[in-house]
Amino acid sequence: MRWLADLVLGIRLAVGGSRTSWARLALTAAGVGLGVTVLLLAASIGPAREAKSLRVQAASLDSTAAGGTLRARHVSVSWQGRLITGVELAATAPAPPGVGRIPGPGELVVSPELLDLMRTDDSVRARFPESVIGVIADAGLPRPKSLIFYAGLADAHLDSAHPAAGFGSDRPPPTLLPVYRLLMVAAISALLVPLGIFVLVATRLGATGREQRLAAIRLVGASRSQLRWIASGETLTGAVLGLFVGVALFFAARPLARFIEVEGVGFFPTDLLPDPLLGALIAVGVPVVAVVSALLALRTEDVGPLGLSRAVELPRRRAWWRFALIGAGAALIVVISLIGGYWQVMADARLAVGLGAGIALVLAGTGAVLPWLVGEVAHRLEPNGIAPLLALRALRFDAGTPRVLSGVVVVLTGSLTLQVLLGVAAQYTAAPPTDTPDRWVLDLPPHASVRPLEEAIALVGGVRQVSEVRMHVVDRTTITSTDCAEIAERLDVRDCVNGSAYLVGSGPEPGTKLKVGGQDWVVPPHQRARGALWGLVVAGGADPVLASLPPTELVVRGDPDESFGDRLLAATGRTDRGVTLRRQFEAGQVELFTSLRSGVIGGSVLLTLLAVIGLAAAAVDQVFERRRPTAVLAANGVPTKVLAVASLWQSAVPAVLGIALAIPIGLGTAWLVAPSGRFRVDWTEIATTVAAAAVVVLVVSLCTLPALRSAIRPTSLRTE
Repeated sequence: MRWLADLVLGIRLAVGGSRTSWARLALTAAGVGLGVTVLLLAASIGPAREAKSLRVQAASLDSTAAGGTLRARHVSVSWQGRLITGVELAATAPAPPGVGRIPGPGELVVSPELLDLMRTDDSVRARFPESVIGVIADAGLPRPKSLIFYAGLADAHLDSAHPAAGFGSDRPPPTLLPVYRLLMVAAISALLVPLGIFVLVATRLGATGREQRLAAIRLVGASRSQLRWIASGETLTGAVLGLFVGVALFFAARPLARFIEVEGVGFFPTDLLPDPLLGALIAVGVPVVAVVSALLALRTEDVGPLGLSRAVELPRRRAWWRFALIGAGAALIVVISLIGGYWQVMADARLAVGLGAGIALVLAGTGAVLPWLVGEVAHRLEPNGIAPLLALRALRFDAGTPRVLSGVVVVLTGSLTLQVLLGVAAQYTAAPPTDTPDRWVLDLPPHASVRPLEEAIALVGGVRQVSEVRMHVVDRTTITSTDCAEIAERLDVRDCVNGSAYLVGSGPEPGTKLKVGGQDWVVPPHQRARGALWGLVVAGGADPVLASLPPTELVVRGDPDESFGDRLLAATGRTDRGVTLRRQFEAGQVELFTSLRSGVIGGSVLLTLLAVIGLAAAAVDQVFERRRPTAVLAANGVPTKVLAVASLWQSAVPAVLGIALAIPIGLGTAWLVAPSGRFRVDWTEIATTVAAAAVVVLVVSLCTLPALRSAIRPTSLRTE
């Protein structure tokens, strides 16, 4: 059991050394702890989404059983670009989760967030004139800041409600649209790879001091095998302590989840519990990565019986496996895209995961190429200036700075890829531009009372015209009846008068008899046309059969300002909250797109902060470990300014190489993923991202100057 004694000796060296050893241990534990906290948070996303889905499923209406005693209709209210969703109910059935009883007519049960809005904004309160009788508990809310409500169904709207057996549908809740699923997979790949690099670097802090201690132990007779066990014990101590710190930070920060929500994405604190398998993988993987990293580092050192000696030149890093990672990832992306195509990849979860694996391989390869590239540049360049010469000579022996900068470069590469993919998603989700921004389409619920709605709309300032649109499908032919103003808008015609008929696409021949609304109707003579409507289009006013159909849409022409839509919904909501604005769906998609974009930006910012912490810690650790050579240079007459500029050069060279590596790889990966014809590059955003990365490196370099000033003191020349 000699190996166990050596392992225990390594642990004792980590925890029982000098104040310097304690500082190194604390720094390593803090770095690993921050990485573990983020890893646990990432491992909790799956269970959190599952818990949220279960609550949504429990609150969903069960419409599968016939003859249910519950009658309900879903309604949504738009307010300043946000959607407030709810259900109007009429029954004595059991109440939905989180609600004490089903509200009656004139009564309302709201979520806490909606109640706060109603108290602080009179325009929101005007949308809900009913009496609030309760607040929905957490069990009935998808997320803490949900805007939902339950209202009593008025007798006037009973005909437009549908029957239901109760709450708790067996149907799976709706999932993300395919484009968002693809973006989430890409985002997870882009965010977790640099996090792994950060954890790897955090376990290597203080490596030089550790190797010097091992050299001293080798000097008193320890074998190379014993050194490995001692190094494993010392590294394992920091990693395990970092695990405990990370777990403590995770559970300490978890209650804050109730108050933190990024553009509609949020969870309850109880939702955030890591997946057991992923949690076990983190608990085992972090110490294993730390120990393997320490053992691999010993391969570059010659720890002989006379102490530590380092080769004049570090072993050249092998490049083939680094570029092989990038090539394998790119090949996987291309193969998946060729097998399924863009749309099939978005629809198939397995293909999307494979695509995410390809992106992860590309990002991992990018992080691995940077240290090799820095080493090649440091070995091949021989500048004339003293400061850049000192910087490049130091980079030949410095593995810490390129490794930490690899995390920054991976974040930058992933951000560039995601920016392009988010731009592609914006093309599919954002409301399409229109030549008639003053045209507002209101979708009506079944059996809606049109006359009171039109009277309410007439009271809105800025209304110029209201068109009724009636649609009816018979024998797979859509028959649309509306006025000439709307027909001229939707079809490319200029000769419309009351009674005119047009056919877009295929349809019945003139004189064909059809049943429309239970009445006999003869297809009138028509002419061919093109436009946004499909089927048979008839100008209303001259056909009593079509005029008897209930309108399905009201088209309002008025003020093009976005507030006009809110005023329209506020006016129609007093009569029937089931009226929805056509742009609400588009607003919901844009809101979901914005949520994902904000989440990606937030994750990138968090990982960038982690990378900054790791870069600063590695830079300070390097200055501390090289204090004696630096003090010797200062004592031999090298000006302090030259040493400071050399320190800046030492960070600037890898940063420039990393940026030059990240831009083509990030944009190239996005080009492989994006569908043909949709690849767009916003150079302003890319310039901003690159500038932010450069500023981060510059600020961290400046932060090392105080440590450098301390290192060049004559006391650093003292040797025990």
